[in-house]
Amino acid sequence: MPATALVTSEQFLALPEEFDRNGNRIKDELIGGEIVKMPPASRLHDRIKNRISRILARYLDQNSALNLDTVVEMGAKDSDRDTFIPDVIVASCNRLDEEGRIFRGSPELAIEVVSPHDTAAHLKRKVDTYLKGGSIAVWVVYPESKSVMVYSGDTAHELKGDQKIEVTLLPGFSTPVSAFF
Repeated sequence: MPATALVTSEQFLALPEEFDRNGNRIKDELIGGEIVKMPPASRLHDRIKNRISRILARYLDQNSALNLDTVVEMGAKDSDRDTFIPDVIVASCNRLDEEGRIFRGSPELAIEVVSPHDTAAHLKRKVDTYLKGGSIAVWVVYPESKSVMVYSGDTAHELKGDQKIEVTLLPGFSTPVSAFF
């Protein structure tokens, strides 16, 4: 099998958008220079990411002095060979207000909800790229096991059920993992 030609984030972002036969945009990401097509998310996947976003939005609305906001599925150019579409991000309002088609750099908090098409290698690349790019934390949410892997700096730990998820970026934020499901 021939090797896949690797592209840069700039080349990837210059490509025209693709649409399926029904006119729906085909979602794709650039992971390590490889263009990865992503099938439409399941309803469960969408419900989880929207639930997480609502939980974060309620906290951020009550803590507006932090000058942070949450966004669902905003494209982010994280490196020269990585352009991701995290399921949910939390980022500085100043950074979100910048001009351009996509978010530049890694968000302060990146949240990925795992889908059946996600590979362990791609998830690891994303987590490593987010953290290297300046993310304070990355949450990888596993719908099947109803758990969250929390990555911060060089630590990782799994949370389940009524265990509370917290992040230094959001002082006083604490919610049981079960609230995401």
